[in-house]
Amino acid sequence: MAKNPSNPRKNSKPEEVAEAEVILEEPGAGSKAKDGDGIRNKTVWMRGLNMLILAIMMSFAGTLLGIAALLQFGWLLFAGHRNEHLSSFGAELGNWLRKAAHFQTVVTEEKPFPWTPWGRG
Repeated sequence: MAKNPSNPRKNSKPEEVAEAEVILEEPGAGSKAKDGDGIRNKTVWMRGLNMLILAIMMSFAGTLLGIAALLQFGWLLFAGHRNEHLSSFGAELGNWLRKAAHFQTVVTEEKPFPWTPWGRG
């Protein structure tokens, strides 16, 4: 049988498609580190220290929240109504925990108490 030059599909093998190599880089990874960048950056180390202090304070705040919840339950059980002071304290403590969590996860640069006044915002 003679090859038919008018129909290249019948006479040729399937072409192999070369796979392109894909290299993903993080944003800013292409730039060279400067003296003030990365691990040597003093502000990063200070933030790390602040995060450590906040982690300890958040652990303590969790204990305080548990104590306040037990006290509030006792107040409800024996007095029949909630304690307004405990409710207010719980709301402020919850707000502080939210702010601290936002700072810890770098959602914001605003530091919570003790770097700002208690109950602000």
